Amino acid sequence: MKIDFKKCMMAVAMSLAVTGAIASKVVNLPGANENEYSWTRTGGEPLPEEQNPFVGTKTDAQNYFGCSGTYDECAVGTSTSLGIPPEVIYQH
Repeated sequence: MKIDFKKCMMAVAMSLAVTGAIASKVVNLPGANENEYSWTRTGGEPLPEEQNPFVGTKTDAQNYFGCSGTYDECAVGTSTSLGIPPEVIYQH
């Protein structure tokens, strides 16, 4: 039986792509110590496709709203668990 080199390489490439996708999902899972919040944009103009409120961790919200900074308020998060204070993320 003759093995086609192109088909073999395609199978290897597809396997690597699937493995990479799974690894990416595992790496981006919230840690056990990361709390989830219900986030609402407070600064700047929201993009039309934004879901307000957005539910996720602080890191998720920073990526979702595109906020990374230290002084202009971007979004406020109310914890989905009892007894955890609100969080604020900043832009600029």
